[in-house]
Formats: sequence, C-alpha cells, structure tokens
Amino acid sequence: MASLYRETYSYRDLDGGRKSIRLHGMNKQETDERFQQFLMDLQKAKPAMTLREFVDQVYRPSFMSGLAATTNANYESYLSLNILTFMGNMPIDQIRVDTIQRFYDWMATAGERGRKNNLNRKTIDRIGGFASRIFKVAMEMKIIQDIPFKNTLLRNNGAKEGHHKALPDEELDRIKRLIPALNHPRQRLYMGLLVYTGLRREEIMGLRWENIRLQEGYGEVVQVVVYPNKKRAVVKDNPKMEASERIFFIPRPLQQLLMPHCQEKGYMIHSRTKEKPASPSTMEWNYKAAFEKLGILGKYDNHDFRATFGTQLKEMGFTSAQVADLLGHADTRMVETVYARTRKQGILKHQKAVEIMNAAYACGS
Repeated sequence: MASLYRETYSYRDLDGGRKSIRLHGMNKQETDERFQQFLMDLQKAKPAMTLREFVDQVYRPSFMSGLAATTNANYESYLSLNILTFMGNMPIDQIRVDTIQRFYDWMATAGERGRKNNLNRKTIDRIGGFASRIFKVAMEMKIIQDIPFKNTLLRNNGAKEGHHKALPDEELDRIKRLIPALNHPRQRLYMGLLVYTGLRREEIMGLRWENIRLQEGYGEVVQVVVYPNKKRAVVKDNPKMEASERIFFIPRPLQQLLMPHCQEKGYMIHSRTKEKPASPSTMEWNYKAAFEKLGILGKYDNHDFRATFGTQLKEMGFTSAQVADLLGHADTRMVETVYARTRKQGILKHQKAVEIMNAAYACGS
C-alpha cells in the first residue's frame, strides 16, 4: 500500500551546514520515527571525539576552571606530560582497559624516554585517578559506555614510592639553632617559617605582614604564590583547598626571629619591592642557599619539614583530625599516609608510659 503522508525535516549535517530531508510514511508518527532513526544513523557516522578534544571542549572549561592554583597546576601537568601525550589523539570511545594498562606501563618506564625518572606507584595512582574522573564525566554524558579504569585488572608497575621523611629530633634542633645565624634576612624568614609552622612553600611565599599577628602568636593563610613553569610569580587568592584558609601558630622562637623584620604591610619574602612576591629565581636561590648553609641541601627538601611538623604533632598525642586541621587538609588521609608516619624515635618516646603501665607487675612487687 502506498504511503499517504509526507513530511520535510530540517537538520544540520556533520559539518554544521543546514540541510533538509523529505520522508514518507503512513502518518506523521511514522515519519517522525524515521527522522529520529535518520538522526541516530547520522550521529553514528560522526567521527568520535578524541580524548584531547573532550578535555579541551568539555572537561577543562567545565571542571578545572574553578580549581585552586596548585591543584590546577598539578592537573595540567598530569595532562600535558602524561595523559594527553599518551592517548590524547585516541578516540575516547575506543580507549579500553588494555589501553590504560599500556599507559600505566608507559609511565612506569618514563625514564627510558628522556624523563628525569620513572614514575613511582603513588604518582601513577594519582594520575590514573584524575584520568578516571575525566572518563566518568564522559560516561555520564553518554559519550562512552563504560570507564576503562578497572583497578582489579590493572597492574601498577611503577617504582616503589618514596615518602617525605621526618627529620630526627636532634637534626631539627641543630637546624633551629643555626637559623638565626643565617646572614640574609629572607633566608632567616623562610627557614623559620618552614621549620616552625608546617606551611607549604607556596603558602610561605604568599604571606604578607598584614596577616601576621605576632603578639597573639598566630598568622593567617589567605593566599598563595605559585610559579607556573618557574617563569613568573602568580598570586592566587584561594589556597589549595577550603580547609587551607586557616590560621597557623607562631611559637615564641619564631616570634623572636620575625620581630626584627616586622612591617606594617607587604610580602614577608618579597622581590625588589615589598608589594611584589619573590620572583622564581629569587625563590630558588633563597631556599637553596639556606639549605646549603645549614648543611642539608640534597638531604632534605621543603616538604620534609612539613612531614616533620605533622609527625611531631602526632607523636605528641594530637589526633589525625587535629593534625589535618593544622596542616590545612580537608580530611585525614594524607596525615595517615604521608605527614605523620611513625618514626622509631617517636615510638621510643612512649617507652616510659609502657613502663608505668606495667610497673605493678615488676618482679618482687
């Protein structure tokens, strides 16, 4: 039986041009269904979006634009050095579990292709976790059917990760005694803040005298200074995370160290003028020169002092939640895995308490 109904429909082709098609059917419902099938077939013929296109067009503008400076810098590094380098030009709907396994193995052998080192397990896990979130968004948008990150199937062959290490108490005491003897004011300020507060380097570089309350014994973290590609200083009003908008304590030795340099306003560690943060070259020279004079260059890094601060707090009896608050973390995960790892020295501090606990059972008592 001949078709009794005809309808003309407008649509856009794969190049964005406006086109029309005339369809026949028994009634309007049938021609509408045929047009919907036509559009579905047209969409299937469209070349799949690459991972790079999805990141550039969707993920970066929608999910990375509001991130804090240091987090955004880390994610951009993950993208440029790893994720997009390996699979950026692959159609996102064709990336499978075996692709991710090759990606993991590629990162684990990065030193063979000119990188400074092979990536360790923890770094690979962090990059994989970030990439997995990208694919989760793509799945929720129905661009892909499934997330190719299957942890039970993937092997992480990265090198054993090294943890930031807490300094021995006697070494930390030695450094504290030597800091006031550093000749350059910027070095004294930097090392004092690094050793006594547990602040991140970017937080120290962002401190202004307006946010320091010496008499009350505390300061406030309200901004950070980061150095993208070590080319320029960038001031960000938002710290790493909301929990980082916090106070930090200034113990008496640090108060005494800061007092001679106290100003009404301006950056504590500044460039040529007090209203500009230190440049990348000044920042690098500042802490490396101080480390060298203190005899610790190559032995410890900036973050080791933060790990030491967290470890000592934990050994003093602070809970993981309290340590997280003082370090500016949103939860206790980093505290328990990195910043407050148990030291032999810390365990021995409890020896006397164990003796007291068992004193009643000593021989002859």
